[in-house]
Amino acid sequence: MKKLIYIYLVVILVSCNSVSNNSSLGVIEQDSNRVQISHDKSKYWLASQNTQPVDFISTQKFYKQENTLVLDYKYPHLSEEYNPVFSSFNSYIEKTYLKTDKSIEQVLHNKDLSCDPLFKNAERKRRNIDYKIYTKNNQFLSILLYKTNYYDEEHHNSFMFRGLNYNLKTGTFVTYQDIFESNSDTFLLFKLNQELQARIGGQDSFKDCWEFTKDKFEVSKNNFVINSEYIKFYFDDCTVCPTYSGNYFLEIPLEELSSILKKSKSEVSYFKS
Repeated sequence: MKKLIYIYLVVILVSCNSVSNNSSLGVIEQDSNRVQISHDKSKYWLASQNTQPVDFISTQKFYKQENTLVLDYKYPHLSEEYNPVFSSFNSYIEKTYLKTDKSIEQVLHNKDLSCDPLFKNAERKRRNIDYKIYTKNNQFLSILLYKTNYYDEEHHNSFMFRGLNYNLKTGTFVTYQDIFESNSDTFLLFKLNQELQARIGGQDSFKDCWEFTKDKFEVSKNNFVINSEYIKFYFDDCTVCPTYSGNYFLEIPLEELSSILKKSKSEVSYFKS
């Protein structure tokens, strides 16, 4: 009998040790299924945290009717609570790009908002602003802003574009000089005109376009957006193509520009979505 009692005590002790070695785990029966529950507090909080990145871009809206003109704007806003350096981006959008009061006066009174001579005196009815994101990661943001002017003539409108490239870590704008090696203008202009000639030869909508000249390139060289595959240079109406063609950009694959890209830029996440 004493031997049996001894064996029984040993079994109990072994059972107790096996439970203590797994004190962070409990097992319950639920509808005949064994469900394991974690009691480790650190693991619980780690699992319950939101691992999705915070979306730091929101869309702001502005709407105003002035006489017969309607302004309807949608534009990006970066959360300064997420990163205070984003104030430089927001300041540029609101104080330099939108210029709301000046914008109203410009659209109401500027007779040169259309490069088409048939619409020099056309009354402007509406201006829209919207945007498109090309690249967004934890270091780099590439956004296209575009304005559309609508006139009293039913089928006529004009377009203006602005490419913004922004370093999210430093709060500074990325320019042509930051991306390309010095003395790269000649090669890039050649590539752009090579692409343009290929479009003219292959697409009817490009047939009335003309050469991308050096002076026009100087105006447009900072008006670009980038993604992981290509760079797009945007131009306004009548810069390279007539209004009616509906063509406003030329696109070059990055691999074709590798010889003139600054290496320190091409290797980081500037070009990675």
